[in-house]
Amino acid sequence: MNQNSQKENKLILNKGGEVLRKILISFIFFTCLSSFAFSAPCYGTKMPKKGEWFWGLEVNSIIKRNLEGRAGKFRSSQAFLTGSFGILDWLCFDGKLGYGFVKYHPLDFEEIDYKESFAGAYGFRIKMYNSPFDDFKTVFGFQHISVHPHHKIISDIKRRVIFDDWQLSFIVSYNRLDKFTPYLGVKVSRGDVIEWHNDKRNRMKSEDSQMLGVVGGFDFYFSQRCWLNIEARFLDEKAGSVRLTYAF
Repeated sequence: MNQNSQKENKLILNKGGEVLRKILISFIFFTCLSSFAFSAPCYGTKMPKKGEWFWGLEVNSIIKRNLEGRAGKFRSSQAFLTGSFGILDWLCFDGKLGYGFVKYHPLDFEEIDYKESFAGAYGFRIKMYNSPFDDFKTVFGFQHISVHPHHKIISDIKRRVIFDDWQLSFIVSYNRLDKFTPYLGVKVSRGDVIEWHNDKRNRMKSEDSQMLGVVGGFDFYFSQRCWLNIEARFLDEKAGSVRLTYAF
């Protein structure tokens, strides 16, 4: 075997080992997180390189999400300052700070509007695979949003809620268009409403039969450092998000 063949084989083995390592890390995270209540934006496949920051503004809206049994349904919107940091070239951390509201509609009561207050989010993304000419890119991600709106007093009862939103996603993007990068993927998600009547606590989970969802979106580039992301999510929920991002 000549020296060039040995180098090619070594390169193939290194790439194969890197892909297997990412799959193993994803599996470990999935195993640890699958025991939680599990939707949040998937962010697309554009990730910061090691040591790089992305900063942006985002609006995320859940138009409808059904809860299990007779718990009813809810909707929510949040506005965020977003930040993503490249831990490695193939691994990044995502964080958000902002505010949001929750509108909860029990089956046996009128819709309750919990006004805007603190909302936060965190997550990570792992770049799984890039095709040889960067035509396609695949990314695995985990995201969590928590919304803590203001409480309400109804019939002398102090009512308050927390909305917990979790998601695991796998998306594929096509990267050969000039200023436009579309992506499509699947996700597993769950959005829970935790409700208190005075000191009595009750967690209402989203429908288990509606955990599997589809996500589609695109990035539109104004420049190499500034782009607009628009995303829609279906099946598990009716939701969407818009985000403007700048790379530093």
